Amino acid sequence: MNPILRISAARFVRDGCELVEPFSSVLGPAERETVTQADERGAHIAARIAAAIVKPTCGSVFVGDFDSRVQPAQAKRLVGFIPACGFSGGTRSLEREVRFRADVWDLDPQTLRRNAETLLAALESTATPSYARAVALALAPGVALIVLETPPPGVADILARLQPEAALLATRVA
Repeated sequence: MNPILRISAARFVRDGCELVEPFSSVLGPAERETVTQADERGAHIAARIAAAIVKPTCGSVFVGDFDSRVQPAQAKRLVGFIPACGFSGGTRSLEREVRFRADVWDLDPQTLRRNAETLLAALESTATPSYARAVALALAPGVALIVLETPPPGVADILARLQPEAALLATRVA
């Protein structure tokens, strides 16, 4: 079975300063890993590297069979990325956001809404409402890889139970 995530010696340097210490990871379906970085900025950038949002300065990142440098759009389709602060989705209601995402991803809106509501209910006692909404909207379509940027305690465990087939990578600060 092919891994869902393959990171080899990825690091990020800007203006001669190493912001992300080199890290490597290989995750298959249902596998979990936490990547530790020296500071918050490094943890945030490392998560974005794993989610194919930021290209590493050195090293390689493959999500599924897609090289994040060459095929970032294809790689991102496999990832549910949850930023540390969550995201609000603007002023759209959950219903409008679900309809929008269903149209974009060509998915059944009722199934997407059901999945989002299940995730929201599971997270209501563990995360803030905006963080729970971010998780629900990012993961409702079903993804192969979940990337959590410095998640609150307990969130990774809940997501591993709710989407056991997905690989899960979280970042944290040392």
